[in-house]
Order: sequence, then C-alpha cells, then structure tokens
Amino acid sequence: MKKAIEIVMLVIATGGMIGGIWNRLKLNKGIGIRFIQFLGLTVLVPVIVILSLEGRISVEMTGAVAAAAVGAVLAGLAKGE
Repeated sequence: MKKAIEIVMLVIATGGMIGGIWNRLKLNKGIGIRFIQFLGLTVLVPVIVILSLEGRISVEMTGAVAAAAVGAVLAGLAKGE
C-alpha cells in the first residue's frame, strides 16, 4: 500500500510540473506568482508525503514542513489582486 501511495504522489508531482510548464508554453505566458504557487503545492506536498512514508523525516518535521509550505504558498493570495 505504501508503494502505491508513493507512486501516486510521484505521478501527481511529475504530472503537475509537466502539465504546468506545457500550459505556460501553450498559452505563451510567463511564470507568475500563481504558477509558482501551483508548482509549490503540486510538487512540494507529494515530496513531503513520500519522504514521510519512507521515514526520512520525522512526524514532527513532516507537520512543520507541510505547514510552512502551505503557509508560504497561501500567504500571497490576497496580495496584489
């Protein structure tokens, strides 16, 4: 079951990264704050989950890193718009 979750997380991270870059190239748009936030959530969260499942980071560290990542991504939502 752990391997299946890790594979799903890897597919999400890779698909989000490739899909996002493909979208930017197709629409001839640059990399803005929303795109960086999108990549932050689609790549960082699955990587945190995989590291946690593999036991590379502790439970406390998982919570702290996940909260910091989500907080950093969501902190700029109200700014500039």
